[in-house]
Amino acid sequence: MESKGYALSVQIGCSFTHTVSKEGTALHLASANGNSEIVKLLLYRRCELHAFDSKKRTALIKAVQCQEDECVLTLLEHGTDPDLPDVYGNTALHYAVYNEDKLLAKALLLYGADIEAKNKV
Repeated sequence: MESKGYALSVQIGCSFTHTVSKEGTALHLASANGNSEIVKLLLYRRCELHAFDSKKRTALIKAVQCQEDECVLTLLEHGTDPDLPDVYGNTALHYAVYNEDKLLAKALLLYGADIEAKNKV
């Protein structure tokens, strides 16, 4: 039911570039929940691709953390920057490696993720 709400709001022109909660924008929520159709719809409607949540995580980082492969690939195909760090200095690649997710790590590297990026730990 939530997905229909997002779709309806986008169709009538509501902006999702502003943070809707401490967890981020609608793109963050759709990416973390693996709702690739909503991710595509939001991107089609030109939502802010590099918006941050309260911990400076992008929708890409959320999708990688939740291991939502299709959402990760969609975001990468639409030009999201894989090297934007969160408040801890972690990039999407750090989280893919932490999760031992070889597929996502490979995809991030193919889309230009910095293999030498350093976090704050």
